[in-house]
Amino acid sequence: MRPIRPLLLGLLLLACDGGEEPSDAGPLDDAAAADSGPVDAGPSDAGPPPLPDVCDELGLPERPFEPGGDGSTWEETAGDFTVQTLDGPWTLSEQWSGCESYVFFNYFESGYGDGLWGTAPDELFSMGPRNVHYFFTSYETDPAAARARVEGVRDALEEGFDFLSVPEEERRFWRARFHFVVEPLQTVGGSIGQLVSGTRSVLFGFAITRQQRFDPVGVLSELRGGGWAPNLRMARYLGPYYDYLHDLDARLEADTDATVLPILEETEVTERILDRTVTLPDAATMAGFDEMQIDLEVICRADNLGDCSEWDRIGSIQLCVASDCAERDEIARWITPYARNGRRRWILDVTPFLGLVQDGGERTIRVAMGPPWEEPTVRDVNVRLRLATRGADDRPFAVQRAFRGGAWNADYNTREPVTFTPPAGATRVELVSIISGHGQGGGTNCAEWCDHVHDFALNGGAPHTVSFPGEAGTRDGCADRTGEGVVPAQGGNWAPLRAGWCPGLPVPTRRMDLTSELDLGAESSLTYTSSYRGGEPPGGENVMVDLSSYLVFYR
Repeated sequence: MRPIRPLLLGLLLLACDGGEEPSDAGPLDDAAAADSGPVDAGPSDAGPPPLPDVCDELGLPERPFEPGGDGSTWEETAGDFTVQTLDGPWTLSEQWSGCESYVFFNYFESGYGDGLWGTAPDELFSMGPRNVHYFFTSYETDPAAARARVEGVRDALEEGFDFLSVPEEERRFWRARFHFVVEPLQTVGGSIGQLVSGTRSVLFGFAITRQQRFDPVGVLSELRGGGWAPNLRMARYLGPYYDYLHDLDARLEADTDATVLPILEETEVTERILDRTVTLPDAATMAGFDEMQIDLEVICRADNLGDCSEWDRIGSIQLCVASDCAERDEIARWITPYARNGRRRWILDVTPFLGLVQDGGERTIRVAMGPPWEEPTVRDVNVRLRLATRGADDRPFAVQRAFRGGAWNADYNTREPVTFTPPAGATRVELVSIISGHGQGGGTNCAEWCDHVHDFALNGGAPHTVSFPGEAGTRDGCADRTGEGVVPAQGGNWAPLRAGWCPGLPVPTRRMDLTSELDLGAESSLTYTSSYRGGEPPGGENVMVDLSSYLVFYR
């Protein structure tokens, strides 16, 4: 079946005129030709120019190939291999640059496999990153059938070049990045053979990242017309995520100025609620830090992505007020990805909450990785606290709780103002909030899929507003943020943007400077209200706004 060509809306097409530029000069006469010496045959006799080095073109660092890789599951090191393609043998170690990733699409007869291979690869080259190679392979044991299968995709690629009027140099570039394997996948040797024989969920795809690690790719489907449809276009979001992981790892490894304190470094974790104690430096040392971050890394190595059971649940980091954690202050939040094996890692900036730990010593921290009733999932979990001195003009030294969220209905705005007087020595005041809306009740798809407004007003002045115009429901709004850490190809409706959040990404911490609106030596009053289309929250079953907000004082 030949892939169906989609209509690509909003794409700026590069037109290419195949003819030669007209010349202002007339033909040379015989005498001029005789005096001109040997005629330059031109570049055509020398063959096509070399393809650009994509590492140099994009300014990406290279890294050497690791020859000892023997990984056979996710996030383990891929070893060498050779595949036979329509263009001849292709060997990983010979082609390796360290600035590129390699994505494999494996044909397996099924509704998903036929659907995926029945779509066109156009967006992979027209809208995807340039530092990715794509391989099309088949499990079909009949060599003729396997060859015909990948030839069909090759033909679709060429049709896409024509359809989008791609210039010839761009065609050459992308032809070198699409590889059509003519041998059955299960007969390939080397590290691919190890992976395929040892991992069940390798059926439809896998990848080798820039760090030479195996990634399971996930589910390349999108929600269309109330149903799920596989589409090759969804693979264009993989490369930016692999770039993100590479760059984050490299940045943190190079940051030798930070003090790193492990909170939780455990394998085969199944619990959702994890209370751990960390010993902070003494108060004098803590006073020198002006940055605090949480390094959160989770790896699910399960063969089957269904065994990575998180849905789009709320995860959070909370400072326990007492050792029993009965009372807590949330300092960071993320949304877990829909079922997706593989690796995720984020840096959560919690600098405003330095004032909560300025005394140093032992502190209990709760890592809540979703509700405790969620199906157990075996994961590797690494949570580290990073403290640093970056030369900021001031630092937080005190924190006061402000408002919390709750059921988002007509009673939501029934709350008293928060009054406060900045502590002695304060030179600046911020309102810090973490806001995410959940639930789809009231016939409005709120509070997950609508624009709701949150107004914080100081001393009766103009409000500081958090809202989500043009965000909620944006078709690929979350998919477009895989380069910021959104986990791609999740096993659910992950691609559309919610009201300020995405599955598989931290919820932003919003900071508003209030200093110019108050007298640092006097009492102030802060109010908070939420609205929908100028009226009260619509409510509905299980509809809520999860809000943690604080007043943070700097000196």
